[in-house]
Amino acid sequence: MTESDYLNLRELASRRPLTREERAGLDSYLLIHPEAQQDWEEEMALNQALLTLPNCPISSNFTARVLQAVELDELQKDRLRERTPRLGWLRRLLPRVAVAALVLGLGGLGYQRVRLHELEQRAETVQMVTKVASTLPDVQMWQDFDAIARLAQPVSPAQDEILWAALKD
Repeated sequence: MTESDYLNLRELASRRPLTREERAGLDSYLLIHPEAQQDWEEEMALNQALLTLPNCPISSNFTARVLQAVELDELQKDRLRERTPRLGWLRRLLPRVAVAALVLGLGGLGYQRVRLHELEQRAETVQMVTKVASTLPDVQMWQDFDAIARLAQPVSPAQDEILWAALKD
């Protein structure tokens, strides 16, 4: 006999007395599983105590109250069904809105990171320019830059002869 058979016998014993075959199966189960003996005795004592209780009188409007409770339950289910389709679009739309918000949020964070990187590069460039500017010569040197730059240009032979002539004079 398995435990499920034992539970079935327990259920049967609460409704009616067990037959000889059922009682024999129960006894064999209790011999193999002595820990179930106390459980069986408690169950039988509870069944006996329930049988000694007097039956409670049922009120005259019992059937009406049960039917009213059933109707209320059906009305609540109908109301729930009416609400569900209205919220159906929200259930379909909510995941899409969540994904769109996530994409926009990550895009905004990425954009902010790129902007921050550009600002850091500009700051490094300004820092480098200030270091280089402090090592450059004074501004007055640059006033004569055009004349110095012209000196480095090659002179044509015709200009060369004019210069020689001017020097001889």
